[in-house]
Parts: sequence; structure tokens; C-alpha cells
Amino acid sequence: MKLLSFQTPEPLFSSRITDYVIELDFLRRKQQESTIEPDLLNQIRAIFRDIDAMASARIDGNKTGINKYLESKEDDDETKGRKVQEVEKVADTLKLLDEGMEEAVIFKGFFAWIHQQIRDGITLESTRNAGKYRHGPARPDSAGNNSPKYHLVEPMLEKLVTFVNKPDAPKFDALKSAFAHHKFLWIHPFRDANGLVSRLFSYVMLRKQGFAGPTNRILNPTFCMAPDPEKYVHLLQKADSEKEKDLFDYIEFALQGLRNDMVRMDKVMNYNVFKEDILIPAFKHPLFDRVFSEHDRLIIDVAIEKQTFQAADIRILFPQKQPADISKMIKWLREKDLIINCEDNSRRYVINLQNKYLVKFIVAKLDRAGFIPYN
Repeated sequence: MKLLSFQTPEPLFSSRITDYVIELDFLRRKQQESTIEPDLLNQIRAIFRDIDAMASARIDGNKTGINKYLESKEDDDETKGRKVQEVEKVADTLKLLDEGMEEAVIFKGFFAWIHQQIRDGITLESTRNAGKYRHGPARPDSAGNNSPKYHLVEPMLEKLVTFVNKPDAPKFDALKSAFAHHKFLWIHPFRDANGLVSRLFSYVMLRKQGFAGPTNRILNPTFCMAPDPEKYVHLLQKADSEKEKDLFDYIEFALQGLRNDMVRMDKVMNYNVFKEDILIPAFKHPLFDRVFSEHDRLIIDVAIEKQTFQAADIRILFPQKQPADISKMIKWLREKDLIINCEDNSRRYVINLQNKYLVKFIVAKLDRAGFIPYN
């Protein structure tokens, strides 16, 4: 398999890769109804965007921990520091991609746009080079690097875009995404942040290929490196050789990660799982015992059980209280940022999963329950 060849590789029918392709196509078409209300699910998506952005940045050398990132989100840019801003920009770009997925078109300028989004404003040097292709060797610190010369970057990207947009049988979709991911990194079009761009690029490919499925499951842009980022880097570097086996070793690892992550995320779409394994345990933290009254706890229990609620649901618990008293109880929880209004109804409420305290407990429970597959 020559590096200049932009053709979807075809593994043997008996290979493990073929098994993964079949499983992934089943998961893509699987009819599974989400039991989580949209106002809650959108918040869960936002939490996973932060987790995945942090994981993606870490593989590129950013050692910011998820707790530090979550604690710093509300700070101003000067207080946050460069490393936190890098993670935030990746998360913000993921959100932009999610919101504009229907209109997203993969063309050569798409890569430059992503790079501009995640690098502009980090440092003076990153801003100067944001969205600009390299004008020197790729990865000069990487021994044996065989990426194309800088004057071939744009022709190679055009070739990659043609490959990505070429109609193929759906059975090749997962293979094509993994292969394109490697090809982009081999081209190495930018001075820095190529890994971050490549994972966002793969994310868009998978979404447009329908791997979010009928329930619009949460997809992980770092699927290709979980659960072993070091092995991911090692296999990518080996795949730069002209040996077919090395390329297939990387593709098998990437597709296994995608399969495992899709199975994981299908569990998150089940509210009973999220409620019992994540939400209820998170609220059992001693912090809430100190700040909650008995009445507060009863309201939160209703919010957990019903997902969204209104004042009438609370009055049933306190038949002796006046409507004004119920409104004050709800207002107190809103002021503590523990509940928020639903997007389409100012008189319905939902737990604020991104409360600065609660979100850390939720992430810890997600980690313990195996929903964060990173070392």
C-alpha cells in the first residue's frame, strides 16, 4: 500500500477488521430510542464535549486535567491560562460542528477553518500561523518522517478531499474514516495541532456517514486513540510505512475503539442507567448534605425522577404551602445554579448538570462507571 495511494484498503473477509465493520454497520442502523429528555441530553453532550476536547488536547501534549479545566471554564482568558484555553477552543469548535453538521462540507478550506478556530488567540505565534499550511518540514523532531514536502501539502489535501467525497458503498464508511484520519496526519499540513484537527475531521466524517445512528448518539472524536493513546501514536507512526500490515494494525485498533465507544454511548442514552449509575450517586456527595435543606432534597429527587418538572409537581409534596412559598423554594435552587429553565418553557425546570460543583461529581461517576475510556 503506497502512501500516495488514496484508495480505501480492503481487508480479508476473515480479518478482525471485517468483524468490526459488520458490528459498526449494525450499531449505525440500530433502532434504539433515547429515554433522556432533550434538555438533559444536550447538557450531557456538552459534558462529553469537554471530556473529549480535554482528551484530544492531552494526546497533543496538553496535560490539563479535566477538573482543572472544569474549574477554570468561568474564569476570564488571562486567568485561565494557555493550556485551558486550548481545550476550550477544541470544545467550542466541536459545538460549532454539531450545530452546523447539516451544512458541513469537507473541502480543502475546511481543514484551515478548523485550525483557525482552535489556534487563533492562544499565543502570538499560534495566531500568526492559525489556518495556514506549513512552509517547512513536517514533524522535524520525528525520526524517519516521510510526510510530503511542504509544496505538496495543498495538492495532497485536494487528493484527500476527492477521496473523502467520492461515493463508495456504505460498507466502506468506517474503513474510509480511519484511513482518511491516518492520511491527514501523514500529510501533516500545519505546523502544529494536526492531531486536534485530524480528530475533529474524523468526527465530521463519522457524523455525516450516519454513525450517530437514529437516536443521534454522542460520538467521540477521540475514538481512535481509546483506551491506549500511546499505542495509538505508535500504530499511526508504523502505518506511515509502505507495509499493508502496519496500516491494517492501525485501522483495526481505530475501529475497535469506535465500536467500543458506540456501545458505551448507547448505554448513556438510557436514562435509567444515567440516573442510577451517575446522577443519583453524584448527588450523594457530602457537599449537598451541607447546603440542602430537607425541602431542597425533595425537589431535587423530583427533578431526578421526572427529568423536567414544574411548580405543580412540587406542590404535591407540600400541600400546606402557598404557591408563593413554592416559587421561593424553586428560586433558591435556581440562584444556586442547581436547576435551570428548560429551553422552550420558562416554567419548566431541569437539573443543571454543568453546575460547577455537580459537573465534577458527574465526571467522576462517569469515569468510575467506565464511560471515560482514557488512561
